[in-house]
Amino acid sequence: MARLSVGLVWAVVALAAGAASAADDAAARAMRLYETHRYEEAARTLQADVPALDPAGRAPAYLTLGMIYLENAELHRELHQAGLTAQLDYLKKLAAVRGADGSRFVSLYLGRTLLEIGSSGDATKYLERFSTQTGVEPRYKATAEAELGLCHFLRKDASKARALWAALDTADPDVQVALAAVYSRAGLKERDPVAMADAALRKVGASPSPRMLGSLFTVYARAGLTDKGLGLIRQADLKAASYTEVLGQTKTINFYDLSVLGDLAALYLQAGQLYLEKAAADPKLKPTADYYLGVAYADAGNVELSLQATDAFLSVASAPAQYRNRARARHAAGRYLQRRHAEALATWEELAQGKPADADLLAEIILGCVRVRAECGRIAGRAELAAEAGDAKKTRALNIALGKYHLSKKDYRRAVMYLEAGRDKSNKNRIEANDPVMLVSLAEAYYRRRQFSEALEIYFEMSKHFPVVRGLQEALQGIYSMEHNSAGDVKIF
Repeated sequence: MARLSVGLVWAVVALAAGAASAADDAAARAMRLYETHRYEEAARTLQADVPALDPAGRAPAYLTLGMIYLENAELHRELHQAGLTAQLDYLKKLAAVRGADGSRFVSLYLGRTLLEIGSSGDATKYLERFSTQTGVEPRYKATAEAELGLCHFLRKDASKARALWAALDTADPDVQVALAAVYSRAGLKERDPVAMADAALRKVGASPSPRMLGSLFTVYARAGLTDKGLGLIRQADLKAASYTEVLGQTKTINFYDLSVLGDLAALYLQAGQLYLEKAAADPKLKPTADYYLGVAYADAGNVELSLQATDAFLSVASAPAQYRNRARARHAAGRYLQRRHAEALATWEELAQGKPADADLLAEIILGCVRVRAECGRIAGRAELAAEAGDAKKTRALNIALGKYHLSKKDYRRAVMYLEAGRDKSNKNRIEANDPVMLVSLAEAYYRRRQFSEALEIYFEMSKHFPVVRGLQEALQGIYSMEHNSAGDVKIF
């Protein structure tokens, strides 16, 4: 994608500048997988090789791992946002169904989803509704009450929250780890959520349930226990539902905890940052690592560190001009977040006026505007002219950026138009030939336009490599079925 692949060529040059070694071979194998967007496989392949590498030659591997995890983090962050939108719509429709076909568990998952998007007041209503139902298994009632306590805590009623939490029986590992996740989200480190999560994991051994895994990811991601979290990811069945509710003989509903996507994104981002910092310790690779660290720190919300890393890259006199300009565009985004709006906009305007137009640089600027929510209408207009006048292959990144720009403006027709222009037409939805983040954006734009078949085709292809997409597939298929009065289970093949 435009934001990361702009440094790919120079990164490869930097790798080649090191001593010819097994490290270069291992990194090259992983880079080939990275270029075809098979991030999980690329990371596993390279991490398996790292222990056998000479310590002095590990920097190329660290740099490559950092790039892989950084890209995977962005993908899962985009999936998280798209998933929350679709799941919220789906669960609201399910909640409206009454009678024998009505779900008892929809209130629990709707409450969780509302809590995830920051609507703790609305979440309270649904979590209370679920926990007061008769006949609910104690462990599910307890996990709902743990999250209900978090709602009260976030709404500044700590005494009510603590009373709910104190009444929970944590002998059940499901309840224990759910409470640990709540403590993590509330920032209550004194409750030692990591020790609670570890204890719950020891009780169940090597096979925690999908429900438990979601809570464990939350705890380890928020505690910065990256290796521990990544280890769990490798053994997890990420396509498994959190809970399956049986309604009669012909209907089942699978519920997914899409907060998992946010936690996966956090763990991947932490891993990316960690490996890039290790790569930066090598003087030969430091400029390239700094280039990517500027992105990693910005994605983590650390504007100061992002600017420092980008400044370090810009201070290298030998850095190629095209990368310097893109780094300057990213630097301007950081300045915008520091409320130095006029300075940022002036930098973007200067860069956007270059002749001939640099499509990749314009893409970087547009994506920066979207990320910091800046008004860049004039630059977007100039970018659209450049996209129309340029070669289709050379302007793919720019078309994708413009598609995301219009998606952020809720102009879904134009979003689809530009995103489709950025897609490889001969390979359509195959991730080997297309930026998967673009595909997620295109699927979201299709969904907003009620083009369900097109959106589901994208997620079907993506699920071959990213099984966690299953939850989005089922939400979209469920909405389609309900809007078109289709009976029976959601079936996705």
